[in-house]
Amino acid sequence: MRAKGISYDTGFVKHGRNARRVFEPETVRRELGIIRDDLGCTAVRVMGGDPDRVELAAGYAADLGLEVWFSPYPLERTPAEMLALFADCAERAERLRRRGARVVFVAGAELSLMNPGFLPGEDTDERIAVLGRPDELRAALPAVRTRVNAFLAEAAAVVRARFGGPVTYASVPLEGVDWAPFDLVSVDVYRSSAIAEGFAAAVRGMVAAADGKPVAVTEFGSACYRGAGDRGALGLEVVEY
Repeated sequence: MRAKGISYDTGFVKHGRNARRVFEPETVRRELGIIRDDLGCTAVRVMGGDPDRVELAAGYAADLGLEVWFSPYPLERTPAEMLALFADCAERAERLRRRGARVVFVAGAELSLMNPGFLPGEDTDERIAVLGRPDELRAALPAVRTRVNAFLAEAAAVVRARFGGPVTYASVPLEGVDWAPFDLVSVDVYRSSAIAEGFAAAVRGMVAAADGKPVAVTEFGSACYRGAGDRGALGLEVVEY
């Protein structure tokens, strides 16, 4: 399976509020058409924290003949809340799959950074800050990986009970994911000046270590504007604001 795709953000929900205030169905349909026709994509990862929005956009994408990566994105949610979100979205994704669409279910993304209970930190900013403290991160990693994999095993079971297509998870390398419960290996990889020299080799190594499973790069890029490094190597503020 090989697809050229892009992510489509339907809005992330945090503390009951949706970060994308304007969500107009006709605009969504038009933008997905641009993704297919102008960008030449064959797949789209439909992301967001609102299941109704994700389902609507995913349906439009399927109508356009795109492969749909149905991707609920929990943000600052407890494990129980995440499992409830995945269960709801897995049922929606299955309805779409039974219509004849090509659907991959993405059981969350970067859970250790975006949600409490894995890495130290009360919110996303605090957890991301740990990445800049190597000694603290190194000490935390064994427990983080144990918690992440225990949760993902449960999440995969919840999804598979409701969804009959392929399942994956959009990981970050630090999580050390056990890919046994999943059909595809998916990793978010960002190229920065600190790792540029070995970046290509690292990606090849990731593919070689996948034991024959398909590999997807679910996020990639670099911060390419002046001042991007002021608040972290990825310059996330330009994406969010």
